[in-house]
Amino acid sequence: MEWFKNSLVRQGEQIATTQMAGTAENTPVGAPEVYGGSPDTLNPEEMFVASINSCIMLVFYHFANQHKVNIASYQSEAQGKVEKTKQGLRFTEVQVTATVSPRDAQQSDEIAKLGQLAEKYCLVSNSMTCPVHYHIRVADTTGPLTKE
Repeated sequence: MEWFKNSLVRQGEQIATTQMAGTAENTPVGAPEVYGGSPDTLNPEEMFVASINSCIMLVFYHFANQHKVNIASYQSEAQGKVEKTKQGLRFTEVQVTATVSPRDAQQSDEIAKLGQLAEKYCLVSNSMTCPVHYHIRVADTTGPLTKE
């Protein structure tokens, strides 16, 4: 059994801050702009989507290493849909789309298999009540990806 932790602090009317592994000390946290927050803070909604996106990527790389598939680059975008439901606002779906470039073009067929394993074994997405859809595309080149 593992425990993962973070802490939050808010003093009076000041912006709340969080401390967790991988972030700078006292990282500002607040509501997203769409709910009246600041664009300069981390917000729970984007952290929720980012946790799914990053977990799937890490699981993908875990299986790539196990199957000895050498990845030149991996790039993904994730978006979560929030809708009003009978239970209030909820994430109703998360879409993750990745573009992967293997170093060896002969390993391209393995990428889809790795994607299926990543989707199946992602701890974070398996812990969610909303569906998570992972789409993966093999890049035509074996060089670094550029954002379009």
